[in-house]
Amino acid sequence: MNWSLFAIFLILGFTFSTSGCLGTSEVRYTYSMEDSTDNTNSDDTSDLLFTLTLNSGMDMAISELDIIVKQRGTSHVCATSGGEGNCTIVQLFDSDESLWEIGETLMINENGVDICSNDCIITLAISGPKDAKIIGPTIISTS
Repeated sequence: MNWSLFAIFLILGFTFSTSGCLGTSEVRYTYSMEDSTDNTNSDDTSDLLFTLTLNSGMDMAISELDIIVKQRGTSHVCATSGGEGNCTIVQLFDSDESLWEIGETLMINENGVDICSNDCIITLAISGPKDAKIIGPTIISTS
């Protein structure tokens, strides 16, 4: 067997034996969600809807975080800037405002739209960085 043919077989063998080992792995994020304990859901348009705490995974860039609140069939996109979106994402105590850090709590507030008055059921969709799997509660009943 000549050396070039042997080298090709060696490269192909290595490639097939390591397939899937060299790619990027999926990061698992988990979060917890809490309703406001102060019964702040009212007819106003600036209520605190709920809080989110990042429990595990790794610090996530806020710019890669997408939160959509659904209530009564209407989707409300939350934004990190107060002028955008029907709801806002507000960091409470952050050491880096560009990151959602492990253990950090975010407040999700109405932003000029009455999403939830008194009792309602909210469905939540969260997505983050590419190749991330985000696991947490998806429904909160506010009462």
